[in-house]
Amino acid sequence: MNYSVVFLFCNQFVLLGWLLLLVLPRWKYTMRIVTIAGVFLLSICYSFLIVYGLNNFDLNSFSTLQNVQHLFENERALLAGWIHYLAFDLYMGVQIVKQTQELKISHLYNLFLLPVTFLFGPIGFVLFFLIKTYKQNYVSD
Repeated sequence: MNYSVVFLFCNQFVLLGWLLLLVLPRWKYTMRIVTIAGVFLLSICYSFLIVYGLNNFDLNSFSTLQNVQHLFENERALLAGWIHYLAFDLYMGVQIVKQTQELKISHLYNLFLLPVTFLFGPIGFVLFFLIKTYKQNYVSD
């Protein structure tokens, strides 16, 4: 398997999901497409890479920073880890859009939150959480 090709494909593929969340968040098919065609397919790809390499799996790989570094010296494990980030960050993007819509938070916030979440996952979540908390506690509808 050519891991570089899979890496390039997944990187480009995930951008379609982020683009839909940014540009067409209220389109009736956006959440379904992004969740199924985006998050689910990335998760299947991740699962295949993990199961394919399970014969080399060692729980100690996560016990120290040096062991994690050694684990990611393996190209397949590195790719699986990257796809893991792509899938989970995209899923977080879906949740951010859903919750901002439910709370009637302007999509203009998402034009900032989604790129930050795509690039820096947890920072995007923290910012979203702060906006959500502020909206729920200090802004009346």
